[in-house]
Amino acid sequence: MKEMKDLSVTKTTHGELAGYGANVIKVLEQFFSDNPMIIALIVLLKKSLDKLNAALSAVRINSLIQEAYELDQIRDDAFMMFRDMIAVFGRSSDPAELAAYQELWPVIEKLGTTLYADGYLEESAKLETLYQEMKKPEKEAALSALSLEDKLERLKVADQNFNEVYDSKLEQKAKQSFPTIKEARAELKPLIADLLPTLRMMARTAPEGTDLSWVDLIDEHTNQVMAQIAARRTRKKNQDATGEE
Repeated sequence: MKEMKDLSVTKTTHGELAGYGANVIKVLEQFFSDNPMIIALIVLLKKSLDKLNAALSAVRINSLIQEAYELDQIRDDAFMMFRDMIAVFGRSSDPAELAAYQELWPVIEKLGTTLYADGYLEESAKLETLYQEMKKPEKEAALSALSLEDKLERLKVADQNFNEVYDSKLEQKAKQSFPTIKEARAELKPLIADLLPTLRMMARTAPEGTDLSWVDLIDEHTNQVMAQIAARRTRKKNQDATGEE
């Protein structure tokens, strides 16, 4: 008789539960592709696992939203610095500096001195227009006269950093609809909790000579998760003992 190890499902993190569920499904698909009952369980597990993974993605989206917000603040600050340093030369008594100001300032006014108050995409579009305008020879000469090339470059970098997060990560994923982690975990947790005793009974009652190597594979995944749980418990005890956060 082969005895399966037990898993403390309630002590798993959301990521551990999702990873464990995915690994168990792989084992079941490998060994029970002709077992209607197990196949039906796999269908239920996959459905619930997909929901939990989607919910975990939503948490990552929230993180991306915060990251995009912070990068947009940096971009706004870079634009305001560029704008204000041009504006300073509007009061210059130096004819060359004043001429350079008169070359650059109309571009800022046309695009909007407070373009940072626009929506993310509108601001990005206006800044792209700004960069194209600043490529013109007369504008490049004016930037050089006022030593503002590095400030424009800083703005470009800040804008690029924002757009990389917003365009490649956030905007695409934000279009998806996500369940909450609480809902998704509540659905997956009992399925795994009920599945393990079922598999344990199958292993116990299997005829002699039956291939039970799947038990070892599931036990291997169980051991990994239980080791993570134990390590987390040990860290908490140590932190409580030392008073660390």
